[in-house]
Amino acid sequence: MMQLYRTRRGILVLAALLAVVMLLPGCGQGGEQAAQTEMVYHLYFGLNDADTGKQEVSMDEASAYIRSVIESHGYGYTEYRTYGAYTEDGVSKGNDNLVYMLTFVEEENVQEIADEAIAHLNLASVLCQKEEMEYAFFAGAEKQQ
Repeated sequence: MMQLYRTRRGILVLAALLAVVMLLPGCGQGGEQAAQTEMVYHLYFGLNDADTGKQEVSMDEASAYIRSVIESHGYGYTEYRTYGAYTEDGVSKGNDNLVYMLTFVEEENVQEIADEAIAHLNLASVLCQKEEMEYAFFAGAEKQQ
């Protein structure tokens, strides 16, 4: 009797594992897509004015302008609205920040976008973080078949 119970339990466990393997699709197209790499740029626009040290332009106005610049170059982006601080002469100064994540773009175009925003918004500088990322697109299980 105990052997029959173990056999049934083993079959149930095996069936459950098989079902999980068959129901879970792989990453990317059919699970066979190799990982790809691309440079990703994070641009940090601290909104304090370069001359006054205070925020002169609202976050909404700055966002609308920076979005228009990026879109005029034909690029996609992800925007984050944040708050941060920097240190100047030993004093921490807080400010609103707009952070844009750009991929599938050349570095010289990132520089052009930053330069346009710096000039128009009168910013002291824009911090650019650059790193290589690994990515894959998920199309959904139904589209992979």
